[in-house]
Amino acid sequence: MTLEQLARQETAKTKDIILNYPWEDPKAYAMWLAQTYYMVSHSTRLVALAGAYVPVGNESLHARFVDHSKEERGHQAVCVADMKQLGYKLSDFPMTFQAQAMYQIQYYWIQFRGAASFFGYTLALECLAEEFGPQLAAKVLKAHGPKASMFLKLHSEDDQEHTQSAFKQIEKLSPEDAQAAKDNLIISSEIYRSMLIEAQAKLKQNLSKKQAA
Repeated sequence: MTLEQLARQETAKTKDIILNYPWEDPKAYAMWLAQTYYMVSHSTRLVALAGAYVPVGNESLHARFVDHSKEERGHQAVCVADMKQLGYKLSDFPMTFQAQAMYQIQYYWIQFRGAASFFGYTLALECLAEEFGPQLAAKVLKAHGPKASMFLKLHSEDDQEHTQSAFKQIEKLSPEDAQAAKDNLIISSEIYRSMLIEAQAKLKQNLSKKQAA
C-alpha cells in the first residue's frame, strides 16, 4: 500500500467521528479550536526541526520544509481569534492528553526516525482538511459567522494544495523513509480520532458536574 493510499484509508476511518462532532455547539467548537491551538503552536518548530534533520544533499526535501515553516507562521493566533468571537479564551480549555501526544511525539519521530517521518503527521491532518474542511467550514460559518470561522476557512483552502504537493514529494522517498512516514501516519491518525472523542467526553463530563451542583 502506498503512503497516499494509507492516508486516504486513515482519513476514511475518521469520517464519522469528525463529521459528527458538534461543530454547531459554540463550546464544543471552541474546545476543538483550543486543542488545535495547542498542536499548531508547535507547527513551525516541528517543520523547522524536520528541515534541520534532512541529510545534506537532499535539497528538495530540505527546501520543502523551510517553505512549509513560513506558511505555518501565525496560524495559532487565528485559533485564538476565532475562539474570542465565540466568547471564550484559551484558558477555558485545558490541553487534552491526546493534543499533547500529537505534537510531543513528533519531536521523537523527527530526531530518531528521520525528517521524512514527519510527513505522516502532516498528512494525517492535511488530508482531513482537504477531504472534510470545506464541509466543516460551511457548518461553522452558518452556525457562528465569518469572524469565528477563519481557521477552518484558511485550512480548507490551503491544504488542498498542500496535500498534492506532499504526495509528489513522497514519491521520491526511500522505502525506509516511506515506512517511517506510514508508521507515524497511523499513530497520528489514531491519536487525533481519540482527541475528538475525548474532547466531547470532557464537555459532557463538565456539563454533568454543573447539573449535579
